[in-house]
Amino acid sequence: ARELSPQLYIIARGEYPSTEKKLKLAGADQVVLPATIGAERMAHLITHPAAIDFLQEDEGRRNLNELLADIDLQFEEYSILSDSPFLGQPISQMEVRGQGAFIIVAIRQFDGRVIAHPDNSTILQQGDTVILLGHRGDVPNFARRYALRREMRYRGSSW
Repeated sequence: ARELSPQLYIIARGEYPSTEKKLKLAGADQVVLPATIGAERMAHLITHPAAIDFLQEDEGRRNLNELLADIDLQFEEYSILSDSPFLGQPISQMEVRGQGAFIIVAIRQFDGRVIAHPDNSTILQQGDTVILLGHRGDVPNFARRYALRREMRYRGSSW
């Protein structure tokens, strides 16, 4: 195909990560690895269930997490536990202390209700899960600084 049309944009499908380099050497511009995509998706479902639920609520958001990763942004989620410094505080306090490192895009309340684009005066309650969007390194640094923990919740567990 490359010999017939040098300007052709070629997308190849590979089965194993080791084939990606070979396909690119053979002329592919991009390589899609379905097994790798599936594995990453499953990992996100386990580690970021509230963020994935939020993204799946709207057709336009479904592939957003993968697209954001390409520009070094990520969704992250943190549970407001009984010892959280943000418990009982408005979300504006979390954003102020974050110093622009992220934005809060949603809150999944303990009862499972999701508030997209919450108001800055929304008070964080125990059991709430805050969904943040920020640069890959900034959000974990913020979490370490304020001792925020991710509480692992799996599908089928109660919220």
